Amino acid sequence: MPDPAAARKPSRKTPQADALLAAASRIVATDGLAGLTLRPLAAQLGVSVTVLSTHYGARADVIAAICHAAAARDALLFEHWRGALARLGSMPPAIAANVAETIVDELATGQRAVSALYLELMQACTWDAALRPAFADWAAARRAFWDDVGSRAGVAPALLACGWWHGYVVAELACSVALDADPAYRMLRRLCLQRLFNGGAAPAGDGAEGTLFTMLGERMRMADTATGSAASAPAWSALAARACGIRLAAQGVDALTHRAIAADIGIPHTTLSYRFPAQRDLVDAGIACIVRHIGAAVNADRLDEVQRLRTEGDGQKLDLARASFAVALAAMRRPELTACAAQMRSRRGDNVGKVLARYLPGVSGIDPLCAQVVSMGLAGLTNTVPPGAEAEALVATAFTVAVTWLGATQDMPTGRTGR
Repeated sequence: MPDPAAARKPSRKTPQADALLAAASRIVATDGLAGLTLRPLAAQLGVSVTVLSTHYGARADVIAAICHAAAARDALLFEHWRGALARLGSMPPAIAANVAETIVDELATGQRAVSALYLELMQACTWDAALRPAFADWAAARRAFWDDVGSRAGVAPALLACGWWHGYVVAELACSVALDADPAYRMLRRLCLQRLFNGGAAPAGDGAEGTLFTMLGERMRMADTATGSAASAPAWSALAARACGIRLAAQGVDALTHRAIAADIGIPHTTLSYRFPAQRDLVDAGIACIVRHIGAAVNADRLDEVQRLRTEGDGQKLDLARASFAVALAAMRRPELTACAAQMRSRRGDNVGKVLARYLPGVSGIDPLCAQVVSMGLAGLTNTVPPGAEAEALVATAFTVAVTWLGATQDMPTGRTGR
């Protein structure tokens, strides 16, 4: 009869790449990237930490091996899609939109765990330089694939070169992983892609798209995302909420610890814990702060004001594009946050429409759906790079390219986005 103790003894066999990727994805799905350390990974794989570190090295080396395995899996999927795209040849806008949506949906559902890992790593690389070498090849391979898809589907070369198109699919993938179960979101995703491949601006004399867009937004905003009254809260709780929002936007859920937030606002962590007992209470406070900032940003009608609100909000340096992305990632692990993520997705572009009206006063068809399409690309692009002056310049350039694209496509009888 087998010895039960022997059965529980860690294996000395080196785990294969696919097993390493699967175990890492399971950990990140429940505990985030912060939970991806050698001990829990070794436990998932049924090996000792010594076996894991002897074969792969330190945590950064293990993550590099995980990224390499993920890129190899991606390569098989993407090779299939490249073959399909080659057979399709030049695609009309409706087909291009359907193909792009199907690929995003496959990544968000069939490959959900790996995509969640990808998005968590992308976010972490914007603040943790040590992770960037491990992630670089996987990120470059995904961008190359999406640039190939965009090129074959007729996306304007300038939108590819500036990173706007890649930003668009990154933002939509984050939303899809969090919200794919919501029929209203899926229809909105399809509607946005159709508009993108039809040139961005609304077709003349057809208000059906705009009406449907409004209806979907209303449905996605129906859920109550209020977090309770602050009437009886101490004065410092508002400062704590802002600090939570800032850290959530900058580094994600795992950055919200009682000690970190207490240090940010200069109070004892025991005092903070009395008002916000659990980490999820800090997350909820941060999200409530973000929602308020996004509501304030809707009133902006100048590009410089949008840029200021994206990085400053009420002066606390809350980046709204990163905040929305962080909430979508949080909703991947906490389904109760999906209503808030849906509301943020539905509001995307509310202020950009006013800015576009200023930049393109003579161009027809710059409606809220058009503004959301432009905004999605800018928001996703923001989350692919570290914050700072370089990121601001990159986003400003992409906005200028998008404005030029919208103006140029008005004279195109076919409505294609670059041909």
